[in-house]
Amino acid sequence: NMLISYAAIEQAKHLWVSYFSNGGMCYTNVSDNLTEAMGRRNKELSDILVDRIIYFFFFFFFLLVNEKDVKYQRIFGEREINYGDFDVVYYAENTKGLFLVEAKYFSDSLNSSGMVTDYKKLFEKDGYYDHCKRRYVLVLKEPNKVKEFIGVEGDIKIHLLFISSKPIELELQDKDKVVTFLSLGIFDKYIAGKLISDKDD
Repeated sequence: NMLISYAAIEQAKHLWVSYFSNGGMCYTNVSDNLTEAMGRRNKELSDILVDRIIYFFFFFFFLLVNEKDVKYQRIFGEREINYGDFDVVYYAENTKGLFLVEAKYFSDSLNSSGMVTDYKKLFEKDGYYDHCKRRYVLVLKEPNKVKEFIGVEGDIKIHLLFISSKPIELELQDKDKVVTFLSLGIFDKYIAGKLISDKDD
């Protein structure tokens, strides 16, 4: 009995340490010092994800505009609903490419239940994808406001991206080809144009 109790305590301890190391959250409504620390760690890792995305931009492109956490009001003014913010707005002058990025850090799921919960948060009604798509539809409806914000005229190519820390091995698009889903692990290949297309052999 003592050995079983010891093993259970050790398992619980390692579980919590793993959650904390990966910026994870235990799904509980009770807040204490440990869960608050995990929340701070999650925010730190989210910031690191955004900074890493920007690093790849600097590596590949000649910068014209680079901003983080851009509130939609700065581009479109106040609207009837809150469209939230763009995690990254990056315009590369040499390619005339505007990259609008929604970045989401997901802690490493320790079991299948955690994985399901992560993807549910992504695709459930009014989840991360819905919020992201709403902003991008606004961009497509009023592209001139976006051009005014970055200070350019003429034709530009807009990349509407959802980048996650989850390891996705291929580029995905939603049904109407608006939002492109990528993971940080293949993001450099995307901006270098080295991802294999599914349109041919």
